[in-house]
Amino acid sequence: MAKVLKGLILSAIVFLLTGCATNRGYLNISVPQETISQPNGMQVYIRSIEDKREFQLRPSTPDIPSLGKKELGDQTVQCRAIARKRNGYGKAMGSIFLDETQSVQSVIYDAVRNSLYGLGYEVTDKQEEAKTDALVMDISIDKFWSWINMGVWTLRIDTALQTTISVVKPAKTFVIEAYIKNPCQVGNTANWRKAIRLAITDYMTQVKAKLKCLPDGC
Repeated sequence: MAKVLKGLILSAIVFLLTGCATNRGYLNISVPQETISQPNGMQVYIRSIEDKREFQLRPSTPDIPSLGKKELGDQTVQCRAIARKRNGYGKAMGSIFLDETQSVQSVIYDAVRNSLYGLGYEVTDKQEEAKTDALVMDISIDKFWSWINMGVWTLRIDTALQTTISVVKPAKTFVIEAYIKNPCQVGNTANWRKAIRLAITDYMTQVKAKLKCLPDGC
């Protein structure tokens, strides 16, 4: 009887720490706003944003993007996948997606655009709006993933972002990274959202720090 009771208590603790891990989760991520307070008279044309993350069915570690067998390889699903829930024993459970109004491409576009606003640039992703002297950028999303690190009584939600920003002329390449650790008591929606938003805020700081040398000071 004591063993049964101990097992029930442990199961309850695991449930409280991880939340309902079996269900899918959906998040809408608000990207911090920036305004062009000091225009520099230049424009950036973000020509392309590609999601180059590689998903696995059964990754060796939870920081590797993963999806279920039916979802793996479906680009309409993968572009919105940002995390995988796990139970207290580390087993992969329900996935977490951006809601239907967002994708990892749209979130990164907003983050880079708003960062460039902070540097004084006008920004567009439409070819017909691009000026002849605009700085042309291509962006690849190398990492955009959150995962749980379980402790004995608490947990931590980590988020890693990485993009490669290629400027066509003058030819420059910038790798922008952000990695945030969010200690928390439960793996609920609010804590997942907080971890991702903290990473995006840090990512934007890195974008501004690395791209402030443009157009010809790098």
